[in-house]
Amino acid sequence: MADSMEIEQETSLSPVESYPQYKLDLAYFTQADRCPLMVRRGARGAFALFLYLAHQYLKNNGEPVLVDYDTLIPVCGIDSANPHARSAISRLLRALRNTFGVIDYQPVQRRRPQIRLAPARPDADMLNPRHYIYIKEGWDTERRAAFDRLGSRAFAAEYMYWIAQYESTMALRKHKRPYWFFPLEKISKMYHVSVPFAGIGLRGLVELGIMHVTHGQFRSQATNESGVANRYYFKGFDEIGRCQEQLDGLESEYDKELLSLAKTWAKQHLTNGQTYKNVEGLCKLLVAHGEEKVQQALDQIADLPTRSLKRRLGHLRALVSGEKKPPANNAPP
Repeated sequence: MADSMEIEQETSLSPVESYPQYKLDLAYFTQADRCPLMVRRGARGAFALFLYLAHQYLKNNGEPVLVDYDTLIPVCGIDSANPHARSAISRLLRALRNTFGVIDYQPVQRRRPQIRLAPARPDADMLNPRHYIYIKEGWDTERRAAFDRLGSRAFAAEYMYWIAQYESTMALRKHKRPYWFFPLEKISKMYHVSVPFAGIGLRGLVELGIMHVTHGQFRSQATNESGVANRYYFKGFDEIGRCQEQLDGLESEYDKELLSLAKTWAKQHLTNGQTYKNVEGLCKLLVAHGEEKVQQALDQIADLPTRSLKRRLGHLRALVSGEKKPPANNAPP
């Protein structure tokens, strides 16, 4: 588990630096009446608007953000053709100020309001908080579109993205680990989100390729390092594009139908889904051994729990080549 609340402040940075630091106070995510309240109310649009405004505020080194409705409308997922789109943005701004308490502004008739972040805690240092999430990448329509692929799970994945980024950074800086692990129950307690919401969000990040996972094992006698908590390897949002480029490169190497089948089977049967490694590995197995033999091997792991280590490409490769016996279908207790 990441005891990451004790983050060491970078001595090379100062509140008076003239360039943006993009440090968003972690308290917005750990105070139950701030961003966690958006989760409980299913306020995806409000959360997206908050991220955008927070990024712009930090980019301006704490100077007020002048609202641009034409930019905010698509960022929040509102149809620009909707005649009530600007009114919807105004309602979201009021909710961020009055309900969630994360921004502050004074309404000015017939003029665009100037937005400031409201401190998550009374003693907060807005530009150089001690515990922070780094949001230099910000939020835009491209990111929203990528998460939209998850349908109803999009908000959970968007929200957990920032928590996963923070925990991954702390694991690397404080513990020198390339992965982070944090039982869902403790995530729920620290960040005031439900266990199902956190689980859905993390699985969505894995599905998109933003994270890779090594599943924890219920039968393990070890503690944190190899116990029931999953180990997550955070790759970042850009991994979506990198993976897609790699997969596109396979189109020149393999038949279109074979590649499509490999992608489908990777998503259905293998840990981490349609990664380049999984898809390429399945393509090679199909070429070397044929569809029937690979299908038989997949049938042998199809009923195993999702977290089974036998759902990895290496085990499937061994099954196809006849190096291993079919796994026993024993679900964890």
